[in-house]
Amino acid sequence: MNITTIIELENQEVEQMANAKFIFSQEQIHESIIETCVSGFESVENGEIIESDDAMQKVFDVLREKGLIPSTVEDFSFEMPSCERFKKATQTEEDMPQKVILSFSY
Repeated sequence: MNITTIIELENQEVEQMANAKFIFSQEQIHESIIETCVSGFESVENGEIIESDDAMQKVFDVLREKGLIPSTVEDFSFEMPSCERFKKATQTEEDMPQKVILSFSY
């Protein structure tokens, strides 16, 4: 039997655990619709670009250290915010998708 656990994290929680800020990208789909997604992270310490896989590995490791993920779990998956949005004249931080899903089975 496999037990699957899903952990839903706010963007701020992910950024804090990864010690990095989200880098959002936007692609014009239609005149009034854009797609917003995470293209990576920027390190708070030195400004280096961090791949999403590496940043989420840090988040996974922090959650495992805190005991929220059993120490026997080695593999995980994640979903980053990505959605179609109606275009506004100006995009604000509140307009960015705000959830990250991390899941694992054991």
